[in-house]
Amino acid sequence: MDILDIHSHLLPKVDDSHQSRLFYGRMMRSYAESGITGIVFTPHLDNPYVHTHRSMIQKTFEWATEKAEKEGLQTFLGSEYYVREQEKIDLIPLFGKYALCETFTDFMPKTYLDVLRRVRDRGYEIIIAHIERYRWLRPDDEVMRVLKEELGALIQVNAKGSMTREGKKYLSLGLVDFLASDNHGDRELAGLLVQQLGKYPEVAMKMCDFFAQEIE
Repeated sequence: MDILDIHSHLLPKVDDSHQSRLFYGRMMRSYAESGITGIVFTPHLDNPYVHTHRSMIQKTFEWATEKAEKEGLQTFLGSEYYVREQEKIDLIPLFGKYALCETFTDFMPKTYLDVLRRVRDRGYEIIIAHIERYRWLRPDDEVMRVLKEELGALIQVNAKGSMTREGKKYLSLGLVDFLASDNHGDRELAGLLVQQLGKYPEVAMKMCDFFAQEIE
């Protein structure tokens, strides 16, 4: 079964990744050995807390891809777009159409849903990153209804987050479409992601179908 990790920060020195070029090859080996077959690099964009060297993204991605291919891994480029109160929508979509979106964990920006609507109106399908982190959001509240029913958002939970009370709640309700690593340089996370997918086969199947559909 093909497993695609759709959320990672492993491009060295691009954003807040802890991954160095020196040990990048070992990271790719740990991914391949865990059984993961594809990685999406999603550097932060428009994050008020992270400085991203946007001019380095494409060149570093090409370097990273060459190294990853030696371990039999497919690589893809996207971004993790920070939704706040911005006017301009400027992101790197996965497969040209998916926008991985995050926001503040402590509060919902006043224009959060409006910005997401503009992302959607640009033709992008929304993926909500690490939904278990948002303390202001509940699975049964009105905002969640808008995300799922109006915006058609897909939902991602982190591998570590799937072990928390919040993550388990979203998983138990069948709301989760992806588990991902959100890996910033931890060689143990690839194995943990595969381990947690084994506990949630319905999510693993969704991810497998997604991967097969988009790669074709």
